[in-house]
Amino acid sequence: MYPTFKKPINLLKKIGNLTTSFGGQTRGEAFHPGVDLANKSGSPIPAITSGVVTSVNGSNNGFGNTVTVKTPNGDTQQFAHLQKALVRPGQKVAQGQTIAKMGSSGSSYSPSGGDSSHLDLRIVSMFGRYKNPMVYLRNFK
Repeated sequence: MYPTFKKPINLLKKIGNLTTSFGGQTRGEAFHPGVDLANKSGSPIPAITSGVVTSVNGSNNGFGNTVTVKTPNGDTQQFAHLQKALVRPGQKVAQGQTIAKMGSSGSSYSPSGGDSSHLDLRIVSMFGRYKNPMVYLRNFK
């Protein structure tokens, strides 16, 4: 139910452990259009590409605290269930810059019954289609 990748990916080590892959199943979704990465609350979350922060929200439709970044190619990246955002709307961010702290805000749960702190990362193309975040995570430097 919660597939993992066999090869460790450098960024995954920095952010957390993959608990739900793109297209996987969650308690509330038959098809998860993002990835979930679990780690302890307060762990730093880096920007996975450069871009501009378009919004910073609290309690956003079950996603809890979120940061949304627009990339130079027009994709929108949503970082959800955050403990705390460290950026503000209109701010330019660089790849690797810490933009938030991991948390469990919103409708967050743990499939193993432990701490529900995790990052739900979703990417939507400029054409409105979900993209697999692993494409970005594999190219992270």
